[in-house]
Amino acid sequence: MAYFKRLPKEKAASDVTIEGIVDTANRVDCARAIETAAVVRQIVKEEKGRKSGLRMIGNLQYIPKGGNAIIIGDLHGDESSLVKILKETSFVEKVKKGEKLTLVFLGDYIDRGPNPLETLNIVLELKRSFRDNVVMLRGDHELQPSSPNSPGGQEFLEECTKRYKDFDGNVYRHYLEVLGMLPLAAKSENKILFVHGGVGERTSEADMVHGGEEVERDLVWNDFAEIEGVRDNTNRGIGKLVGPDVLKEVRDRMDCNIVINGHEPVEAGRVERFGSKLATINSNYIVGYLAHKNFAVGYGYASLEEEVDNVSGIFHRI
Repeated sequence: MAYFKRLPKEKAASDVTIEGIVDTANRVDCARAIETAAVVRQIVKEEKGRKSGLRMIGNLQYIPKGGNAIIIGDLHGDESSLVKILKETSFVEKVKKGEKLTLVFLGDYIDRGPNPLETLNIVLELKRSFRDNVVMLRGDHELQPSSPNSPGGQEFLEECTKRYKDFDGNVYRHYLEVLGMLPLAAKSENKILFVHGGVGERTSEADMVHGGEEVERDLVWNDFAEIEGVRDNTNRGIGKLVGPDVLKEVRDRMDCNIVINGHEPVEAGRVERFGSKLATINSNYIVGYLAHKNFAVGYGYASLEEEVDNVSGIFHRI
């Protein structure tokens, strides 16, 4: 299969720097935003046609064996935390030197924080430059407005209008199109399951591939809790609370050892749960500030080479 051709005057990955990506993301105009969205859409389409390597089948991304994963949870427009993680992990520099690293984003790039567009632009520019080293999952804030599972609101549309003077919604539609193509979950060859939210009682690999309204809701809205079975999530008003017994059934069904999710920011002592089979990663300070709580903020670092039996030591605070 032919790879997507680099555009004229586009920098090769070997010439890309984190400073350059951040600068580009902060200076993006309408033309660049639309162009990058188109490039990433083409990359995702290509991944859906692959038979090996980093590939997608339906709504499930498959991550090949090898190297390590840097896992970034909800960002919600916290550009400074994203840049800090990228610099602390030296992702760009290490990949340019040939180190096998996969950057896994768990979704919720936009809304709430001060720099939602800049944050999303950085992630898209990373995918554009390092297409085989970046995985972007879809969170509840990336759902299409037409979806019954969408959180609603006009915040992202208003940001696009204000930043780009996008009064006809052209840039907004291009962003939505690429966000709507993102996978709902990812599974690594060494048996790690990555999701934005949670799972459902009947969640299976086939469900993740085929999607659907109920599957979408389970994967982006459900939360994990120390309960037995499944309960309605009355706090959110949508989705379910899922206990460790249900998660174990899903892990066994999908042949996964551990699960890494975002969606629900937690205190430092609750990042590792369910007998160290679940790690919840939050990568922004925005939600804690709004809720007046001291949530743990950081990123995950896990092997993609050997099987990982527990999440102990995966989380790193920033």
